[in-house]
Amino acid sequence: MSFYSYGALSRTYHHVQRYREVITVFLKYGFDEFRQLVQANRYLGSALRLNRRRKRGKAAAERSRPVRLRLALQDLGPTFVKMGQILATRADLIPEEYLEELHKLEDEVPAVPYSEIKDRIEQELGARLNTLFAEFDKEPLAAASIAQIHKARLASGERVVVKVQRPGLRQQIETDLEIMETLAGLMEKHVEGWSVHQPTRIIRQMSHMLRKELDFHIEASHIQRFRHQFRGNSTVHVPEVFSALSSEKVLTMEFLDGIKATKLELLQEKGYDLRRIAHETAELMMKQIFEHGFFHADPHAGNLFVLPDQKIAFIDFGMMGLMNLTLREQFADLLFHIARHDESAATDSLLKLTSSQRPPERAPLESDVAEFMTLHFYKPIGEMSFGRLLQELLHKTTLHGLRIPMGIFLLIKAVATFESVVRELDPEFDILKETKPYVRRMRLNRTRPSRLTRNLVDSGLSALEFIKDLPEDLRTLVRAVELGKARLAFEHHGLGPLIQGLERVSNRIAFAIVLAALIVGSSLMVHARLPPTWNDIPIIGLVGFLLAAVMGFGLLVSIIRHGKM
Repeated sequence: MSFYSYGALSRTYHHVQRYREVITVFLKYGFDEFRQLVQANRYLGSALRLNRRRKRGKAAAERSRPVRLRLALQDLGPTFVKMGQILATRADLIPEEYLEELHKLEDEVPAVPYSEIKDRIEQELGARLNTLFAEFDKEPLAAASIAQIHKARLASGERVVVKVQRPGLRQQIETDLEIMETLAGLMEKHVEGWSVHQPTRIIRQMSHMLRKELDFHIEASHIQRFRHQFRGNSTVHVPEVFSALSSEKVLTMEFLDGIKATKLELLQEKGYDLRRIAHETAELMMKQIFEHGFFHADPHAGNLFVLPDQKIAFIDFGMMGLMNLTLREQFADLLFHIARHDESAATDSLLKLTSSQRPPERAPLESDVAEFMTLHFYKPIGEMSFGRLLQELLHKTTLHGLRIPMGIFLLIKAVATFESVVRELDPEFDILKETKPYVRRMRLNRTRPSRLTRNLVDSGLSALEFIKDLPEDLRTLVRAVELGKARLAFEHHGLGPLIQGLERVSNRIAFAIVLAALIVGSSLMVHARLPPTWNDIPIIGLVGFLLAAVMGFGLLVSIIRHGKM
């Protein structure tokens, strides 16, 4: 498949300046392979005309490669920072030392001037700012790469926070995403070992997630769903969304007057029970994951508040994870078999949870799972990191050509993040112990009579639908055959080199036949002594012999160059 269509080429030239900036930053931090990668494509390489003698910056020489990658992403701005944060969830692709650095990516940037924020709000909400809010703080509470947040007060007296998307952001992100996809295509085509990971597919998945974060309507719907699934729960508080004061680029929410979970000393001064907070936070996350299948994918301490009534409050619902019931049950099975140290059953669960282009060898995979259990599940609780263990297990899985659903990656990111939070609150917290009741409940739910009955009814209805539709489907197939519209298509894999070899052989045979005909024809011309002549040799025959000599020499050079005599 050719990655570069005409449209892709036109966009490439349209964004050459940004391409140059991206490649220059990576070269500045010592990633020389980017020059080779870009120049592997003749269109992009000639357009950029990179300076081969550009020297590596001082920062590249003094820092490790993972640190340089983090700094390069930060220099390139919001799109690359966000992609780095998402990539930090991909333990199957990124070595551990890179994961640690990508988790450090800072999402704080200089604030947008108040005048631009005011214009954006008035443009989005269609009214003057002073008619929308009774008070509006000019200084932001926080300024991140995608949006910044301001405190405000409504005419009713309610305190709110207003999240405003940075002006001009979407166009920059779309440009950067196109560049990333082009570079991913080059990696897939030219970097050995990356085709199995399908980097273009990964970038498209990440692009989809990032585009969702740019639409505050989606975040508002996330908050509404989160409120609905925890209605009646006295341990959690979900902020209210003011829909009339929200749009695609502006989101107005209830102001939460609480203490961040990072401020442990302040929590203790206020008399909060840190162990209770840790337990309730973990319980809320387990309910999100195993009961609802809709969970906060970035529950770091900055996104968790403890309110005066000791309720837990989540903020920033831009990145949420979603898992259907089947995926949750498969994940619960995996945890259950790992906890029992049953490597054979755990391997079965991994195979159900993943997909692959071709089935992996069972014995090596099971051996790796057994080794993983032996190395990690006999340590003291204080030395174990459940999120890190899951990341390592999935990294081993991908070595066997298995691909993990995106929902599982977000789940592991969420588990690793909130585990670090609860361990800060309670260093003796045992997340495995917290998980077991939910895993056991999920497995038992499958054997309940009501569930078995529902599955049986669903299967019966599906079978009846199939039987009902079968005659019409057969008639459609027969009609298509009669009209000559039915076709049987075969798709082969791995035959490209063979086909190219056969084409080369057939071309050489045809070339040799033409060459032989030219020699024979020229010989007949010379033998017949047809005029005009030169030194009693027919000129037509002489020209034929010279042309045959040139063609024969060219054929010989081609054969030698390909290493086949």
